[in-house]
Amino acid sequence: MRIITAHQAKRGAAARPAPKALWSALILGAALLALGADQGPPSANEPETLRIADAHRETAARVLIYAEREHYEQIDVDDGLSRQTLRNFIDLLDGQHQYFLKNQEDYFLRRYGSQLDDAMRRGELNLIFDIYRLFRVRMDAYFDFASAYLDSGPGLQTEREWVFDRENLPRPSSQTEMNQMWRDRIRHELINLILDERSYEEAVEALRKRYARQRKSLRAQDSDDVFAYFINAFTRALDPHSNYFSPHNYEEYRIQMSRAYQGVGASLSMEDDYVLVREVLPGGPADKDGRLRAGDRITGVDGLASGELTDVVGWRLQDVVELIRGRAGTPVVLRVLPGGDSAGSESFLLDLTRGRVTLKGAEKELLEVEREGSRFSVGIVRIPNFYYDMEGRDAGLDDYPSSTRDVRRLVGELKAEGAQGLVLDLRRNGGGHLNEAISLAGLFVGKGPVVQVRDSALRTQILRNRRQRPVWDGPLVVLVDRLSASASEILAAAIQDYGRGVVVGQRTFGKGTVQNIYQIPNRRDELPGRLTLTMGKYYRVTGESTQHRGVAPDITLSAAGVELPAIFPNQIIGDEVGESASENALPWDTIPETDYPGRSVDGATLSLLTDNYQKRESEDPEWRQLLGRIKSMQEISERESVPIHLERRRSEDQSRRAQRLAMTNEWLDQNGLATIESLEDLRGMDLPDVALEQASEVAADLVRLQAASSPAGATSSLN
Repeated sequence: MRIITAHQAKRGAAARPAPKALWSALILGAALLALGADQGPPSANEPETLRIADAHRETAARVLIYAEREHYEQIDVDDGLSRQTLRNFIDLLDGQHQYFLKNQEDYFLRRYGSQLDDAMRRGELNLIFDIYRLFRVRMDAYFDFASAYLDSGPGLQTEREWVFDRENLPRPSSQTEMNQMWRDRIRHELINLILDERSYEEAVEALRKRYARQRKSLRAQDSDDVFAYFINAFTRALDPHSNYFSPHNYEEYRIQMSRAYQGVGASLSMEDDYVLVREVLPGGPADKDGRLRAGDRITGVDGLASGELTDVVGWRLQDVVELIRGRAGTPVVLRVLPGGDSAGSESFLLDLTRGRVTLKGAEKELLEVEREGSRFSVGIVRIPNFYYDMEGRDAGLDDYPSSTRDVRRLVGELKAEGAQGLVLDLRRNGGGHLNEAISLAGLFVGKGPVVQVRDSALRTQILRNRRQRPVWDGPLVVLVDRLSASASEILAAAIQDYGRGVVVGQRTFGKGTVQNIYQIPNRRDELPGRLTLTMGKYYRVTGESTQHRGVAPDITLSAAGVELPAIFPNQIIGDEVGESASENALPWDTIPETDYPGRSVDGATLSLLTDNYQKRESEDPEWRQLLGRIKSMQEISERESVPIHLERRRSEDQSRRAQRLAMTNEWLDQNGLATIESLEDLRGMDLPDVALEQASEVAADLVRLQAASSPAGATSSLN
C-alpha cells in the first residue's frame, strides 16, 4: 500500500440544521426506550459531551468523494448503501443484540436508512451522534440493572441456556425479553468467574468491578470515537478491506505494522467484550514462548507481575494494549482463554517478558523421506511473510532483510546439503511486500509476467520479474492453508500456472484486492486521518482472479488445516475463515490471459501424485485414527450454548476436559511422546507437523517421477 495525499475536497451543499425534534423522536418514537425512558437525554455532567465537529463534516465529505472516485467497484453512494451503512453502524455498537430492541432497530432503519448518503454530503451527522447517545443511555441503564440484580443474589441453578453467539439471533422484541436476556448474561458471567476458581462472593465483586470499568470506558468514548465507528460502518459496506483510521488509531496501526514496539508481540482486536489475539507476530516474545495463539482471548492482565490480575473483559482495546505494552525486559502476566472455549473453561496464566519485536525471516530444514528402501532428501523453506527493509537498502546495508535474498541463500544451502526436492511452506503467510512476491517467484519461474493488476478505470498492468534467474529447477511443492493470503496467493498461483510445482494443502484465503492509503487532512487538526480504500484487484497470468476463491490446491491434504498444538484445545482452520466468509467481499472474475512461457502440470502427473497420497492416507492406521480423534475433539468442543447452572456446567466442563485429555494422551503415547497432565501442557510442545510430512511425501514422489523420466544425471522442470 502507498500513502496518497488527499485531493482538494469539493464543498458540499449548504448545511441544513438537523431536525430539532430528533432526540425526542429517538426517545419517544415507536416506544424506543421502554427501559430507562424516564432518564431523558444524557446529563450535561457526563465525562464526554458528544457533538459533531467541523473536522468530522469535512472528513465525511472527503471519504464519500474518494469512495465514488477511487474505489475499484466505482461505488454509487445511494439509498441502498446508506441503509447498509446504518445497519453496519448499529451492528458495530450492538452486534450481539444485547442493547437495542427490534423495534428500535426497525425505527432507525425506517426513519434514517435512506438519509445517510445525503447527510454525509452535507456534513449533517447529528443523527449518528443521537443514535449513539441512545446506545449509551441503554448501556448505562443495563449497568444499573446489573447492579440491582447482583444485589438480589441471583441463583445459579436454572434450566435456561446461554447462547454464545447472538449475532444471528433476532433482537429481543420486548423489554421483558431483553431483561431476561440480561439476567441470563449476568448469571452466565458469574458462573464463568466461579469456574475460574473464585467464591460466589468474589465472583459478584469481580463482576461489579467489570461493569464499573465498562461504564467508565463507555463514558470515555468521545466524538472522534463515534465518528470513526460511523465511517468504518460506511467503509465496511464497500468491502472487507476498506477502512478508516482516526489520527490516534492510525498511529497505533503504524506501530503494529512496523512491528518495532516493545511488548509481547501480538496483534490484538476487539470481538464483543473480549480482546482477541489476531496474530502472534513472528520473532516476538509470545512467538518464542509458543503458548499464545491466534484466536485466543485475553481476559486479564497483570502489567507488573505483581500477583494482581486486572480483569479486562469489556475494556477499550487501546487501554488493554497500554496495559500489556511496556519496557523491554519487564514481566507481564496474561490470563488467556483458548480460542473456541467458553469463558471460564480452561483459561490459563501466561507469564512473558516484554521485548522488542524483531521480524522473523525465512528458515530452512532438511527432511529425510523413506520409500521402499530408498531415502530422499527434501528441503523445507518456511516463508512467514514477504518482507523487505527499504530503509536498510537505502542506507547501503549489505545484509538488509529481504525474503527473496534470504530464500535464494537458503535454497543454495539446501542444494549443497543434497536436497533432491523442495517444499515452500507458505502456511499462515498473510502476505507482505508485493515486489518481494514477484522477485521471489522469479527464483522458480525465471523471467516473465507474475501477476496482473487492474484498477478502477479497468486499466491492466502486467507486473513482471525482470531480474531474478531461477535458482531451483528441481521437484517443487508449495504448501498452503486457509491463512495463506495476498502475496502468498500470487506466488503460489504463479508457480502453479507456470507448471513449476505442485500446490498442496487447502484452498487459500482469497484476498485478491489492492488497497491504497489516502491521507484525509482537515483545516483544524495537525494530524490527518487515513482512509484505506480498495482500488484494484490482482489477477493471475491466466486472467483468473485470486479474489474470493483463492488458489485451489492441486492436491488437497486432510491435515492442511490442522495445527497439532492447537487442535486439541480448540480449533481447525476451516471455511469459516477467508474472503468468502466476509460480508461484501468483491466477486471472483476474469480478465484476458497474458502471454507467459509456461503451462500447468499435466493431468497424468497430478493424477498419479493424488493416487499415491490417497493410498498412503488410507493405508496408514495411525493417520486414520488421528482424523477420527480430531473429529471427536471437534464434536466435544463445539457448543452453541451452555447451561446457566453452576453444577451442571462444572460437571460438563470436567467431563469434556477429561475426554479430550484422554484422547490426547492416547495419541501422544502412540507416537512415542510423553503424556501430559493438562491440555495446557500441549502448548509449546514440539509435536509432529503432519501436513508438512504429507507435503514432503508428495515432493519425494516428484523426485521419483523426474528420476524415472529424465536421462541419468540430467535435471528438468515439471513441464
